[in-house]
Amino acid sequence: MITRTLKQALITVILLLTVMLLSVGYSLPRENTGSIITDVSTVAWSPYPGVPEGAELAVLRGEPNKEPSDSVARLPAGYLFPHHYHTSRELLIFLEGDFTYIMDDGTARDLSANAYLSLPSGTRHSVRCGSEPCLLYAHYDGPYDLILVPPPGTNK
Repeated sequence: MITRTLKQALITVILLLTVMLLSVGYSLPRENTGSIITDVSTVAWSPYPGVPEGAELAVLRGEPNKEPSDSVARLPAGYLFPHHYHTSRELLIFLEGDFTYIMDDGTARDLSANAYLSLPSGTRHSVRCGSEPCLLYAHYDGPYDLILVPPPGTNK
């Protein structure tokens, strides 16, 4: 059992430590001034470069050709995003719509909104949007590049 005197001594020590930490410049963490908060329904869409007409892109963070970046892409219903790969790692989260993920060996996997894909550098793939438009978030851990390759089942 802790006596009243011991409790008072502990409180005094805690207060002294707090004062010492504050006096040497220690401060509690603050909100990161680099925070980005975006309502995706208000982003500025541009044609997605390097792919057939219809796909749109909005960059959320970074300069994609120079550094890691985050973006959202919007694909119309039935759109086939061509077979490709990236030299950086790619993370995708599908936010809206059903889609088919097509691997380099031609294997196709039907997925829906809320699907998460983590693709190592060099993973060849394509995506076909279902009967409704698709919306997806993409993160690249290095400069963004899009290297188009022949689709599965064609002469490479």
